[in-house]
Amino acid sequence: MALRARALAYLRLNRLAEARNDLTDLLKLKPDDAALLASRATTSTGLKQFDLAMADVERAITLDPNNAAAYRGRGVVKASTGKAQEALADYDRSISLNAKDTFSFTDRGLAYVTLGQFDKALLDFDQAVLLSQSNELAKSWRGIVLVLKGRSAEGLVDIDAALDKNPNNQTAQLGRGLALLTSAQFDRAVASFDQLVGKMGDDTLARTLRARGYLALRKSDEAMADLNVVLNARPGSAEALALRGIAWSALHEYQKALDDLDRAIAQKATIESYFARAKAYEALNDPNKATDDFRRATQLAPVGVFDSLAQAEAKRKIQELSKKVPCAGSSQQSSTCL
Repeated sequence: MALRARALAYLRLNRLAEARNDLTDLLKLKPDDAALLASRATTSTGLKQFDLAMADVERAITLDPNNAAAYRGRGVVKASTGKAQEALADYDRSISLNAKDTFSFTDRGLAYVTLGQFDKALLDFDQAVLLSQSNELAKSWRGIVLVLKGRSAEGLVDIDAALDKNPNNQTAQLGRGLALLTSAQFDRAVASFDQLVGKMGDDTLARTLRARGYLALRKSDEAMADLNVVLNARPGSAEALALRGIAWSALHEYQKALDDLDRAIAQKATIESYFARAKAYEALNDPNKATDDFRRATQLAPVGVFDSLAQAEAKRKIQELSKKVPCAGSSQQSSTCL
């Protein structure tokens, strides 16, 4: 009982290595305890020991196929290794076994955020908060998603409430920086993200958002430095690739920009990535390819506020380019097939 209590205390203090040591001692006493294995797996995931975590959850599921915590733990491992879509099935299974676990809804919401499915994420965060008013992680992320959807006033209610309760809540601090970014307060946003970079267990999102701020401030080298760190940690990040493409364009390295933007679009086509690639083609004096990408950017449904901003610019560019690109077989420069 003492080991369990101390392990829980370490977890609450985010002292993961010490918590894992106690959980390991507990498992020496009770090697077939599926709940303990699931807990150690989640702790190992926080320490980025993904192979050890997966071994624990697989054993937990073998021992107890109806252990909700084990399925949730396996989902967390998958999501943490870039397999958010696969993680959803485990979260669904966990919730079907225990529909009162606020953390399963929180984790599934986070997977939906990764996949850009913000409306589904909001439903899960709502349910997580309904199950536990003290779930500050869900409340903070609900605020972030609302800001990403362009509903900053609503989002800041959650973010401010979380910060009032705990001024050191890093997720809520991230949300505050995001709100500054989306309201074009770029200097303040960068300063806000400065307080998080290097201090979070996983600061890739903070670096990605800071890179956006740097790009808006025309500090391309600083943005590039952040994005290189993100892509070293997550080589397939479509958002980071698209932003690095924008940074390369700002540095007039258009072929490198196209390389990154092609990879970003192959991973996940977004309005922002099509718009950025169109701008690179335009700089290379290729109006046909530029127009094609601008048109694609107007045809997709915006996922969030950054897509909405890019789409508005794409529509403006379509109007501008329509005066330059004639219809096939037409000699009228002002005619358009767009």
